[in-house]
Amino acid sequence: MPPSTPSRTATLVRTVLPFAAIPPLMIMFAMRDHPEVYRLDPLSANWEWIALLVFVAELATVTLVAAMLRLTAPAPESRPSPAQAYLLAARTASPLWASAIVLAIPSLAALVAAHLLAHAVALRSLHRDIRNHLRIADDLETLHVAYMVYSVAVVLWIPLLLMIFVSLSPA
Repeated sequence: MPPSTPSRTATLVRTVLPFAAIPPLMIMFAMRDHPEVYRLDPLSANWEWIALLVFVAELATVTLVAAMLRLTAPAPESRPSPAQAYLLAARTASPLWASAIVLAIPSLAALVAAHLLAHAVALRSLHRDIRNHLRIADDLETLHVAYMVYSVAVVLWIPLLLMIFVSLSPA
């Protein structure tokens, strides 16, 4: 990372908060505009609370991914600073935040395709950032660190999404 890495607070205010707000806002829009596409009853849940839960989980995910970047660095000299790790975590989450825009399109297939593509782009971005910024030359080791770091987000999100979908499923 260049020496001009923004502080964690600057990254939070300028990048994480505005972009992490996209998925919750798009969830609320989609559930008010075209919930039938997702086979959901718009009155079956309090979408504001679900959107808030998603927003908080996004903030927690960025923080956890940043912590994992620092913990999994193979050598102390390659360990990123807290500000660098937070910036890399925010860059990794960016494709996922952007993929929520597809909720404006009333298509479940488009949502799934965009989300899967966003995960591929996020994982590729994380792999590239780990190789370049943590200066890990061995590609296999870079891949290992990227998968360990990314798995934290998966472990957080899978149970969260399962809880949301189970609570929304018809009785």
